Amino acid sequence: MAKIGILGGSFNPIHAGHMRMAVEARETVGLERVLLMPAGEPPHKPAQGMLPFAHRLRLVELAVRGVTGLSASGFEGTRSGPSYSVDTLLALREKMPGDELHFIMGSESFLALPKWNRGLELPHLCSIAVVLRPGADSASIAAFAETTWPGMERAGHGRMRFASGTSLFTVDMPVLEVSSTDIRRRWCERRCLAMLVPSAAEEILERGGSAYEQAWGQRVES
Repeated sequence: MAKIGILGGSFNPIHAGHMRMAVEARETVGLERVLLMPAGEPPHKPAQGMLPFAHRLRLVELAVRGVTGLSASGFEGTRSGPSYSVDTLLALREKMPGDELHFIMGSESFLALPKWNRGLELPHLCSIAVVLRPGADSASIAAFAETTWPGMERAGHGRMRFASGTSLFTVDMPVLEVSSTDIRRRWCERRCLAMLVPSAAEEILERGGSAYEQAWGQRVES
């Protein structure tokens, strides 16, 4: 049985923060591999301004190249309709029945799970690794989990166990003030993206193209 991490997102585009989330979760939880999985149709993001799936996936493929334990997954591109996490995990459990899945998410998303489509069901489907954002700590995550999912047990530092038998991990991460929104703005302004996005993805972004301008807006003249 392999311990596999799943890090989903719009990745519009992928940036250094996404990469560190995957790396920190893999090392903290002891995952054999983390799949970075662009959403086919992100349910909480408007279609306008969204780079086509194939382009977002290609950037992820370039970003993970040579990074130990990280892989790109085009799984969501094979499914129709909004990419709700609960549906994705149900499908992955059928596709990977022998693997132990760990869903990786930021602390702000974890605290918002009651508002997600069937978000409270996620711990019944897999373990969860919560990457701590500024303002969140293990104690606040634990308190929220105990209130939201009765029957939780403490299982050591930074780890709890849901009544369903899956685990909840908290993952520390260096503060990286970077966002896809900021990357898109900088791209349109032709500002340097070095150290903000993986270098291989940076090359593709610098070349640009009509698909990028249609999604993100026209670049200023060089």
